[in-house]
Amino acid sequence: MDEPDARGRPRRWSPRGLVGVATGLIIGMAGTAVVAWTDGELRDTKVISRIRQPASVRYPDGSIHHAGVVRVRSWILNRHRPYEVVIGRDPGLSYGHSVTFEATGESPPRISGAEWRPDGVRIRLDSGHEVFVPAQKFLGGR
Repeated sequence: MDEPDARGRPRRWSPRGLVGVATGLIIGMAGTAVVAWTDGELRDTKVISRIRQPASVRYPDGSIHHAGVVRVRSWILNRHRPYEVVIGRDPGLSYGHSVTFEATGESPPRISGAEWRPDGVRIRLDSGHEVFVPAQKFLGGR
């Protein structure tokens, strides 16, 4: 119950107090929005497994290509994001064409095989997933 003021009237919120509460709520909501947005945009990645294009297969760009499974986590809250199969020229798989997928199970999915062909590459994972990526998606540094 509200304590009465010096004149015996019940105390009420002052306009100044309401402004303070509203300002606090706005700052709190803005801070939460910034953390949520930043956590969704910034990411931490780890290459789980990788495979290299065999010498017997050549593509028009003349590059050697790599494919791998990348584990992705959000940077601030370390939330699990969908895994990615990344195919490109960078052996570290920091850039290239990526395909996201969800995988369930105790351990992260690993590449169990790959079929590199002139028209693209088919990646098989030990989780049972299979992904075909057309060559035009990863040629030329994309």
